Amino acid sequence: MGTRPVHLLGRGFLCGIVCASFACSSSGESLNPVQGKVLSEKQPAAGVVLTFHPKGGDPVKTIRPIGLTKADGSFTLTTGEKEGAAPGEYVVTFIWPEEIAKKKGDFSTEPADSRDRLDGKYADPGRSQYKAQIKHGRNELEAFHLK
Repeated sequence: MGTRPVHLLGRGFLCGIVCASFACSSSGESLNPVQGKVLSEKQPAAGVVLTFHPKGGDPVKTIRPIGLTKADGSFTLTTGEKEGAAPGEYVVTFIWPEEIAKKKGDFSTEPADSRDRLDGKYADPGRSQYKAQIKHGRNELEAFHLK
């Protein structure tokens, strides 16, 4: 009788480990480090927001890997709050926000308006020609060249 609670505790512990391992990512797979670069007219593009849309993923429920380029055009993908992306094929979209200057003398407590410098040309996953393949392990993607 004294060993039964320990035996049940062991099963509960094992079950908890198995459940936790499936909760690591939405697809049940581990995330892989992904880095790359975005260039515009052969120059680093700072402040570009990249979204990786998994092929065949649920458009509502899928958590998409995203990145934001630094001053040198480099980015690192994150999925949710974790660094990396699940392996698979992706369609990549880009938005390059730019603050719109206010008229002289205008004062507002509202956030500044912005527009996409790319005019939405690369924002639609259904029309994007940019693709990426994420593999198990470290991924250093070829530079994306925006025109």
